[in-house]
Amino acid sequence: MRGLRYRIRTRSASDGSTGPSLALGVRICATLFVALVHCHKSTPTTPPDEVPKVDMPAASPPAVEPPPPVRLPDDADAEDRWLFVEKAKDGARGGWATGSFDQQKNKLDIHTRDVRQFVIDVSRIRLDWQRLVVLSIDGKNSELRRRDFSLLHFRLDEHGQWVVVEP
Repeated sequence: MRGLRYRIRTRSASDGSTGPSLALGVRICATLFVALVHCHKSTPTTPPDEVPKVDMPAASPPAVEPPPPVRLPDDADAEDRWLFVEKAKDGARGGWATGSFDQQKNKLDIHTRDVRQFVIDVSRIRLDWQRLVVLSIDGKNSELRRRDFSLLHFRLDEHGQWVVVEP
């Protein structure tokens, strides 16, 4: 029995055809690629920005009793005061509201923190009701309209909007 011989015929690229050598080359490359992929084992590396965990000592337990409330001095300018906090937010230790009035702009500017309800006494402010009165509460502007009563109660609703509570 005679040995089998394979003869690979090559063709030049000028005739535009692909011969058995190109097909054989593609098969060999594909086989090598598959073999390389299966041989490669990835080893996980730790990212450089990851810091190893260190056991921290246990924090001291919180104080059992809250500190006693501080008594504020009486307000010397109570007669000129026109903004009063009625209710603080639930769970807040206290709340505050500050206000200013710009007579040229006819604008009230009020800022609150941890407040649920406050009152404005418009009889103590020189508002010009013949002009537009701008009311800005926590950076949101609206128009303030004249009412039959001088104390305006504002309450924070469930959507986080300040609304006038009618008496």
